[in-house]
Amino acid sequence: MASGTVYRRVLASGTASWVAHVTWQEGGKRRQTKRSFDTKKQAQAALTELLSAHQTGTFVAPSRLTLSEFVEPWLASLENQGRKPTTMRGYRGAHRRHVIPALGRTPLQDLRASDLDALYASLLRGGLSMMSVHHVHAVLNKMLHDAERKGLVSRNVARLANAPSLTTARARGPEMRVWTPAELARFLASIAGNRNEALFRLMAMTGLRRGEAVGLRWSDVQLDKHRLTVRQAATVIDGDERVDAPKTRRSRRVIDLDDDTTALLHRHRARQRGLYLRLGVSASASDRVFTNEIGDPIRPDSIGQAFRRLATAADVPVIRLHDLRHTHASHLLMAGINVKVVSERLGHASVSFTLDTYGHVMPGQQAEAAAAAAALLGDLPG
Repeated sequence: MASGTVYRRVLASGTASWVAHVTWQEGGKRRQTKRSFDTKKQAQAALTELLSAHQTGTFVAPSRLTLSEFVEPWLASLENQGRKPTTMRGYRGAHRRHVIPALGRTPLQDLRASDLDALYASLLRGGLSMMSVHHVHAVLNKMLHDAERKGLVSRNVARLANAPSLTTARARGPEMRVWTPAELARFLASIAGNRNEALFRLMAMTGLRRGEAVGLRWSDVQLDKHRLTVRQAATVIDGDERVDAPKTRRSRRVIDLDDDTTALLHRHRARQRGLYLRLGVSASASDRVFTNEIGDPIRPDSIGQAFRRLATAADVPVIRLHDLRHTHASHLLMAGINVKVVSERLGHASVSFTLDTYGHVMPGQQAEAAAAAAALLGDLPG
């Protein structure tokens, strides 16, 4: 049981302060904490708050543990929980590049929302994108949430900080560029016979992410049923390929294939088997759908450059490889496909995310909605 008192303290310099002093037993030892204030009223209020925190079990013992001292054990605990390597790389990078240099020496219990506000403003002034700053905030929020849960801080001050909103960050992120149907058709016609034809057509006609396409296995493809299942994705971390299950439940999905893409995959598989035969490699040595010239899985970071070269040669606007995914989504929505179906096909976290990202490609639907509402009124008797 904690007890406490308030008293006036006069320093050798002659200055005086009021102290809230609380004592309690912990682990068979007497513990205490003192907090100084300018007025007796402030000290009494602090004493009441400290005693209440002890009574309710929310008291946080004073500690000078700094942010940098907490980070490594915290990251290690996340790895032990099975966090994906890509997630851990993002967490470590955010702390190493942005958080530790600015706030590493600050004790966790001294950290204020204003410190985080200043950090975010500095990062934005330094040229970091709003999306990247939002990521830094998300990492800090997770870290301080865990520190609060473990009783190391009384509250997570990241909840009070003014971080860039995710919606605004997305709006100001890398500009989305998509091909028109005519431009996509021209690109696909120009790569006929290219060794990457099946890869880029599949991405363009399904909206697969790069890692999902590279990690695709023949065991995940049912050509007789014109569909594939996304069960894993490939990434490169520190030069090594990692293959993991998709990050979210909605990313693990079934995607139907059109007839032309299915036929192309049939031909691609036949050519691949012929390659394995010439190389003397067992057809079962690699189940990957897309491999390099010697039958090894292709690297996710190698296909972007090949895509740009082919786009340049096709005389179409050069877009990012990821923009093939945006192109597919935009074409589906322009064709009037239900947004829920589009969201499921792309493996988005929610339909609202799909609408936020691609709502601008459906400008005619507002006019159609207005006309439909007016038509209902016109059908009513006068």
